[in-house]
Amino acid sequence: MKYVVVRAEQGRVDHLWEIALRVLGDAQRYLEIFALNKGRVQPDGIPVTDPGVLRPGWILVLPWDAVGAEVGYGPLPAFTPASPTPSKGSRPTAAPNSDVVCTVASKRRVTGVPWAQLRLTPEVAWTRGKGAGVSVAVIDSGVDGTLPALGGRVRPGADAAAGTGEGSRGDRDCTGHGTAMAGIVAAAAQRGTDFVGVAPEATIVPVKIGVSGGVADSADLVTALRVATAQRAGVAMVGASVDTTDKRVVAALRAAVDRGTTVVVAAPAATAAKGAALPEGVLRVGAVGPDDRLTEVYRPGEVDVVAPGVDVVSLGIGSGEVEGSGTDYAVPFVAGLVALVRSSEPRPGAAEAAARVTATADGAAAGARSQRDREYGWGMINPAAAVNAKPAGVTATVERRSPAGAIAALVAILALAALAVGLRLRRRP
Repeated sequence: MKYVVVRAEQGRVDHLWEIALRVLGDAQRYLEIFALNKGRVQPDGIPVTDPGVLRPGWILVLPWDAVGAEVGYGPLPAFTPASPTPSKGSRPTAAPNSDVVCTVASKRRVTGVPWAQLRLTPEVAWTRGKGAGVSVAVIDSGVDGTLPALGGRVRPGADAAAGTGEGSRGDRDCTGHGTAMAGIVAAAAQRGTDFVGVAPEATIVPVKIGVSGGVADSADLVTALRVATAQRAGVAMVGASVDTTDKRVVAALRAAVDRGTTVVVAAPAATAAKGAALPEGVLRVGAVGPDDRLTEVYRPGEVDVVAPGVDVVSLGIGSGEVEGSGTDYAVPFVAGLVALVRSSEPRPGAAEAAARVTATADGAAAGARSQRDREYGWGMINPAAAVNAKPAGVTATVERRSPAGAIAALVAILALAALAVGLRLRRRP
């Protein structure tokens, strides 16, 4: 979960609307935070009963799209409630008997075409299909399989954290994070909104995993990747950070690619420990905003491509839409693009599909760099160029080419893509 600890400065305690403004960017969303915490017993033994009354040290569960330095992510801090000492204005009540606090269903609609859609123009890449026939494993918190925008294209999946035996399912989502990821990948057009996913005919295989401190549980991730390959997913994306210092994880990534699944993960933050080299067929994604600035500092040289990751629109639990920011929101854009590439004819293999994404990214295709940038990798993904690139013009690993040969081949790819889809305005990072 995402959570925040209520603080007090010079004797003044935070107001709920102030917390909402800081972590959600909208003071009016304080009611969402209150709804998530109503009745929850706090460390001092007092339950949350009034949105106007907070006490220092209280731990408040936040909506999934909360961001900021004060936002914690993972299991809620453990505590043993003290005997309650009611404060003025508090009205203690019995806390509900519930182990899980779920996100309130979204009812809001985001007006206009989201900037990420305008930037990537995925519809220009739909001349060769919209992802039909390709399954994308969304390894995250689950996916709400009841949403009309995903109607009929969400498999039961599995719950890697609880076991993958009979009855295990991933098509239910409590926090909404996995649903947002799936929406960016594969949401179909709906009346009343301009939002649409990158590959709106792809099938979703939801696989639930545990996350601690923003990092995917390694044992769960290994299981989830096995589920993805067993269900013949052409693409697998991981919404949380991946611990590549764990040999089990690296072996599972390699096995997934060997079995035909392209894997898309978040690029490691600069503070992360250096992990093992990843196999061809695994794409590491960085996030940028509308101004092309990176959303965070990544380990130098460990970003393959970048994608939109600020104020990203997607599906919420219920009938509404949500917005979020972070590297995790950039990952599904690349996963959706890989689905488009793998649904095109002739169908490329796992490593070749990844290579087509990097070889046609804006930085690589422009021929401006003899080597990939240490911060931006090969640059912003380019759906039209990736889908229309000729397989013969892309080797399994772009980085092994000589600089001169790489530039010549990539310029040829760009020329072919331009003839197929026309010129489009793009900016380089």
